[in-house]
Amino acid sequence: MKILHNLLGILCGFALMIILLITSIEAVTYWTPGYYEEEYAKYGVLQDVHMEMNDLLDVTDQMMAYLRGNREEYMTEQRKVREQEEKEKYWIANSASGNLLYTYEQLTPKDLDFFENLPITFRYEKEGYPAIICCHGSPVNTRELLQLDSERTKEVLDEINTDYLLAAHTHYPGMMRYHGKTYMNTGSCGIAIGDPGYAHAVILESWENEWKPEFLRIPYDINQVIQDIFESGLYDMAPWFLNNNLHIFLTGTDLTPELVNLATKLQKENEAEEKVWPHIEEKYFAKAADALKIPDYTFLRYIRPAVIEDTEKLLELYHSMIGGAAGWNEYYPGIDTIESDLSRNALFVMENEKGKLIASISIDADEAVDSLKCWDEALLPGAELARLCIRKEYQNKKMARMMMAYAMNVLRKQGKKSVHILVRKGHEVAMRSYAHLGYEKVGECSLYDMQFICMERAL
Repeated sequence: MKILHNLLGILCGFALMIILLITSIEAVTYWTPGYYEEEYAKYGVLQDVHMEMNDLLDVTDQMMAYLRGNREEYMTEQRKVREQEEKEKYWIANSASGNLLYTYEQLTPKDLDFFENLPITFRYEKEGYPAIICCHGSPVNTRELLQLDSERTKEVLDEINTDYLLAAHTHYPGMMRYHGKTYMNTGSCGIAIGDPGYAHAVILESWENEWKPEFLRIPYDINQVIQDIFESGLYDMAPWFLNNNLHIFLTGTDLTPELVNLATKLQKENEAEEKVWPHIEEKYFAKAADALKIPDYTFLRYIRPAVIEDTEKLLELYHSMIGGAAGWNEYYPGIDTIESDLSRNALFVMENEKGKLIASISIDADEAVDSLKCWDEALLPGAELARLCIRKEYQNKKMARMMMAYAMNVLRKQGKKSVHILVRKGHEVAMRSYAHLGYEKVGECSLYDMQFICMERAL
């Protein structure tokens, strides 16, 4: 019996993570002695992937030395555009190409040379193990999407001279078999479509001359990633494209093609002078985003954990909600509630540009709620979100969605599998809003002399 754990999936998706999430790229790190060993030890990667360091470094050495993805090709193509002074094709700081320009400006000529010299297909071979064809898109095209069970994927499986094909690019993980061959897609480490808050990867185990995949969903600190996007200046380079990326981070819904195509169409319909990509005006991206219900996530940059200095501001915010459908009064929520939440690092606030508190949410620790029998045992451990509060003048602007998403990302990082909330019976607006966010009614209860609807969703 031979067993080898290989972190092929993480490394196949690594190029995307570099482009979108790292603020500085230096290809020289590929050759720095001990660089990856130090990074793997620093972030506890061995514990996550259940591998020995020598095996992980062996896979890293082979995978990082050979693969090129579509993003690297975009960079080398832009260099050629600039060398030929095709100025109409220069990337500019807008939502059509600003994210690409941001990355391009971090790269050195040496980086671009490195990217250009990489082949797009790698054959993984190790004595005693089945060979695997590895690529980003397909063996012949970095930008080709090999969707699970598609006819094109079946054609590719028939064409390759190994029994295994490992690819990425679609951002959807999974496996299919066809004519005795196996196709595996790693998903994405950077932006996992349909699975917000998680990085995707696959570990392959060889057992009796067969590769068996273990598809991983690894929670990571997406709130920190979002803050890095704002603080790095990336958001300001391509605001609506980044709003779309943030929408994927928070909801799992990818509307990228629809956003770009609709913005292009709107400009063509409304401008007398025809312009070519990337010269698409921001106002058309804004209109396209509005039509597709992609929010302006600017205020995400102002969400943070609450501190004791926020106490009086929080109390004022809570009191501004007295008389509303939630049934709050001058005693609840009060100082005791705030102090309890702060003591557990379980209270989060949003400010506006001037530093005024405009929203808050708490992760509660109420045994009476957590012990209710209506919660799905298969989704334990879970946690309760409570005291979601949006200042009146900021309501109906997707602020509640942002606060909920932030708190749910905190819970994912804590290892929770679900989140539940109590909605005061008769609060139909809240019921509809939570249902739209994926919560389902699972029961009713009577607590604290009030009737509540119990709602729950998986994380």
